[in-house]
Amino acid sequence: MKALLVALVVMLAPAHVRFAVLGVPVSVPAAWLILAAEILTAVVTTWLAVRMIRRFRSAPWVRSNGVAS
Repeated sequence: MKALLVALVVMLAPAHVRFAVLGVPVSVPAAWLILAAEILTAVVTTWLAVRMIRRFRSAPWVRSNGVAS
C-alpha cells in the first residue's frame, strides 16, 4: 500500500490541482493532496480504533477468560 502511495506521489509530483476557495482560484500540487489524504486516513483510523477499544473494554457483558469450564 505504501509503495502505491510513493508511486502516486512521484508520478503526480509535477501535476497541480486547481480549484476555487471562496471564489479565488487555488493551485495545489497533487502530491500534497495525496499526502494530506494519507495523513487524514491514518488519523481517522487511529481515532476509530481507540473508540472501538474503549467501547469493548466497557462492554456490559461478561467475557470469557479463555478457560473452558
